[in-house]
Amino acid sequence: MRQTMRLLLTLFVFLFSLVANAQDSKQNLLRAAREQVKSDLQRHLDLLRPPVGLDRSSYHFLNSQGLFPLEDGHTSKVQYLDQSGFPVVYAPHNLNAAKTTGADQLQPGGSLGLNLTGKGFTVGIFDQTRPKPDHVEFQSRLTQVDGSTEELSTHATHVTGTILAAGINPQAKGMAYESTGWSFNWESDISKMNANAYDPETKSNGMLISNHSYGVVLGWRNTESGWEWVGNPSVDENKDYRFGFYSTKSQSIDELLFTKPYYSVVWSAGNDRNDTGDGTRDPDGPEDTIGPEGVAKNNITIGAVEKVIDYTQASDVKMSTFSAWGPTDDGRIKPDLVAMGVGVFSSSITSTGADGYASQSGTSMAAPNATGSLFLLQQLYAERNSGRFMLSSALKALAIQTAKEAGPAAGPDYMYGWGLLDVAAAAKIILNEDGSSSFIREEILGNDEVQEFEFVSDGVTPIKATIAWTDPAGTPTAASLNPTDLMLVNDLDLRIFDEDGKEYFPWTLNPAQLAGARGDRTKDNFRDNVEQVWIPSPSAKKYTIQVSHKGDLKFDVQQYSIVFTAGVLDGADETLYWIGGESGSWNSAANWSLTSGGSSAGKVPGESTRVVFDGDGSPEISFSANASAFSVNLFGDQTVALNLNGKDIKVYNGFRVNNQVTQISNGRIIFENSGSNSQLVELGQTTFDEVRLLFNSGEWKLISADVLGDVLVDNAVLDIELSDVKSQSFTLNSNATLIGNFESLAFMTDFNSKSGAELKDDFELIFDGETGDFSNSSDSEINALSISSGTLSVLTDGFKNLKIEQARMNLGVAAISVNSLSLGVGATLNLGSTGKITVNQEITSSATSSNGSQIIAGSKGTVIHDIYRKYCFENLNISNVDLQGDAIVNLGTGATITNSSGWLSQECDAVLFANFDVSYTCVGAAVDFENLSEGEITSYSWDFAGLGSSTLENPFFVFGSPGTYNVELTVINQSGSTSYTQEVVVADNSLTQPIIVANGTTLTSQQPGDSYQWYLNGEKIAGATTRSFSATNDGSYQVAIFSEACNRVSEPVVISAIPDQEVELSRFGIFVGPIPSDDQINITVNNEYLGPIEFSIIDLSGKVMSLTEVGKNSERLDLKMSLPINRGLYILRIKTNNLTLHKKVLKQ
Repeated sequence: MRQTMRLLLTLFVFLFSLVANAQDSKQNLLRAAREQVKSDLQRHLDLLRPPVGLDRSSYHFLNSQGLFPLEDGHTSKVQYLDQSGFPVVYAPHNLNAAKTTGADQLQPGGSLGLNLTGKGFTVGIFDQTRPKPDHVEFQSRLTQVDGSTEELSTHATHVTGTILAAGINPQAKGMAYESTGWSFNWESDISKMNANAYDPETKSNGMLISNHSYGVVLGWRNTESGWEWVGNPSVDENKDYRFGFYSTKSQSIDELLFTKPYYSVVWSAGNDRNDTGDGTRDPDGPEDTIGPEGVAKNNITIGAVEKVIDYTQASDVKMSTFSAWGPTDDGRIKPDLVAMGVGVFSSSITSTGADGYASQSGTSMAAPNATGSLFLLQQLYAERNSGRFMLSSALKALAIQTAKEAGPAAGPDYMYGWGLLDVAAAAKIILNEDGSSSFIREEILGNDEVQEFEFVSDGVTPIKATIAWTDPAGTPTAASLNPTDLMLVNDLDLRIFDEDGKEYFPWTLNPAQLAGARGDRTKDNFRDNVEQVWIPSPSAKKYTIQVSHKGDLKFDVQQYSIVFTAGVLDGADETLYWIGGESGSWNSAANWSLTSGGSSAGKVPGESTRVVFDGDGSPEISFSANASAFSVNLFGDQTVALNLNGKDIKVYNGFRVNNQVTQISNGRIIFENSGSNSQLVELGQTTFDEVRLLFNSGEWKLISADVLGDVLVDNAVLDIELSDVKSQSFTLNSNATLIGNFESLAFMTDFNSKSGAELKDDFELIFDGETGDFSNSSDSEINALSISSGTLSVLTDGFKNLKIEQARMNLGVAAISVNSLSLGVGATLNLGSTGKITVNQEITSSATSSNGSQIIAGSKGTVIHDIYRKYCFENLNISNVDLQGDAIVNLGTGATITNSSGWLSQECDAVLFANFDVSYTCVGAAVDFENLSEGEITSYSWDFAGLGSSTLENPFFVFGSPGTYNVELTVINQSGSTSYTQEVVVADNSLTQPIIVANGTTLTSQQPGDSYQWYLNGEKIAGATTRSFSATNDGSYQVAIFSEACNRVSEPVVISAIPDQEVELSRFGIFVGPIPSDDQINITVNNEYLGPIEFSIIDLSGKVMSLTEVGKNSERLDLKMSLPINRGLYILRIKTNNLTLHKKVLKQ
């Protein structure tokens, strides 16, 4: 059954109704999935290595050196062999850019006032050979990371300039003109991308985005000598199958991006659309002309259009004459977006090798136009979100959500993709994100999960929602022309429903219509890993956005991003910006403006006001009365101090702090919402001084914070999405709920969870203050209570594990029970007057001679540990505390025991501790008993449930029937003994009992087994693990054959060197039996002899084990003799005055 999670209205942050450990589980699944895909990627990289020993004569397009000549005079090496074994070579995709994508509006002087230049961020440029590193436009910001010293490339220099040229020539200024560039040649590109991509944990200085303005040489190419076809005729005679084909290279790109979720790859679509050829084969285009790199699902594939200066309508976007079109073979929408690629002016190299400039055309030029523009969006997002970057899926969804309409009809097509990249519109969503009418979110969908949220439309503003996800790599088919096998692995679904139940579908295209396909919003999209729902004319009613999936998710989890814009009725009515300068009152109408840096609006924020601090300086704002706001948002480089002066500020929506430093003091922040909405709280590096954070009502998600003030959760849900959080105090009232992904919560004074509160239990609660109280009266047990400083009084139970280090715990309740007790250095566990602590699993201590620990009580405390286990602790002092239970706790060097019982004080190595393990617990098996005992042991005594016994250290025993048996081991030394009893469950055995076949002294198991073990007198013979064994000693031999979980042991076979000494006793009227025997033998002497007789049991070493002397006074004598404890072969010696007889007897 699908689990539904609902969020309503304003902030639309997905609050999952699953318990918090389900969130942790999804994060763990996602991490495990990425690790698995990393392994897959490494295997596939081997398939992308340059071939060795390629026969160039089989390929007409390779020259005598096995190289591919390019139009600019350079050559290209064979990169790898594709699925069909055909050589793959690369070529560049050649043929006012900032205005076309709106990047100029993000740069200094732009209409958005943002001053974004890419400074401090790294972009990757993969291209032909290498760009000119000392070009004046690059200003020492470009590094050839792979160390290539190949001939300089005009193409690579032009591409690099489009991204990051400084603007020495203003017409050539790049999109991100102060960014840092890492350049690489295109050989082994995936490996280099993998090693240098941004990763927040392993490569925090890596490249966020890389540009790739090249691709596989495909189909027809026009050379100086005419048209040449470079397809593989063994797959298809007329068409190059690689157009639109999802190849091993496509797969590797998708795998790489799955493992690097923040890294975006921009690839040019290619220029093959109008390659007509010489008529001997089909032309390349116009449709289905994108190569394998552009076909990958998780990259951003860019097509080329002419420049667009003043966009007013879709027809203003003019398609280039060369840009490749989709669809892919499986019908996905490619290209993703288009950007300017015609007549792009950028840095170049003159014919003499000097710095120069040139205009070039091609999707090679469109791609860096997009790369640099998208790069600025990541910079903006980081500035507004405390240095965090968007997932690559979020960047893609944002770019598609805000793309300008292009093409002959609304929606996507296979020519322009989703439209013309518009980073200015994308930046406005980042700037104006309010959690209600505009937001960007990154979420995780679990298997069989549905995520929903609701909003009320204003009935005017169009509704648009876009989801994108980094899909697991598809599996390429065998080389063939236009296979339609779907490459989408995890098929997520985006829907919007109105309150009347009407369903709104995402855009989809029919690939059978090729370039003529027009966007359809009446069907399911089962091909693309981007889905968008658009409602151009909504009604003023409630709508529900739903994200779900089909089938089973690979890896049981899928991370995705959603971007949403709409008009909502109960969002903020207005936005007010602080203009009050370096100091002023929140409550003064003169200090607020309707625009950033504008004139006074003459009004004070209220409950429907979005409040924004985005200026410079260090304003200090005071409160003269209580205040309210729909949301509070702090951005930019300023430091802000809010002095509440004992007043309250009520916040009904989000509280976002993304500036440098914010200080809040002296008052209360009341988070209040009357609906069942989830609101965003992002506190960044905010410091609190005498501030209470009161979550009074509603649902709130805390996504960043340093040290909180006093936290009180009343009739509200607090969802903490941080790994660690710290507060002064933390209180959960009766109707409070605490959930989230956090692993630890630290407090400095008190923690109080009242009866009726609900809180996750899989976290560590840490006391890190001087004095405080702990109380948990809820039904939820916290996983661990750690006391790391000061003194904490524990007033209730309600935690599973207890840790104390450099701190003191005072028990303020009669008794508590924990799974584990950990005493670190300097720990004091004070049980009060008569307190008890029960430890159910384990006790640890790390006390040292210089920093000991103690367990104390005022009158008589008790530690109950009823687990049979031996502990040896040093430097642990016990005073007025008794130990009860089966545990053996020995206190050695540096320890003291005062007025306490149950503790031992010996040398640890001398303390007896009986223990054993058992294996092969089956009927008729040689059930192995492995001694694990500790101490100075002199002898062992085993009791096999009264069925037998042994004095061996590691015996085996054969049980004749299934059941549960109590086996006891007693270990003994001069000081005493200790015993341990374990229940052994013996199961049925399907193995046949082996029979030993003796050929002289060579013994062989008649039955085969997976493995074997031979025994002599009940003990394993080391190394005797083959089917046959050569006996070299007298005794009782057995063999066990093994299966995976059980074994079966044979009956004994006796090998003896004294067969000639044993005569037939019946000749003398002597009868001995039974042989073999379990415990004793019966002896009958029936003859005329009268007088003394000596009966001896002798082992094979000659040792007399027992001796009995009797006088025979009548014709018949009957005698019983007990056999030794250990199984094996013995000799019965019968001796009279003039006769000595021997008889072999066997103890089984």
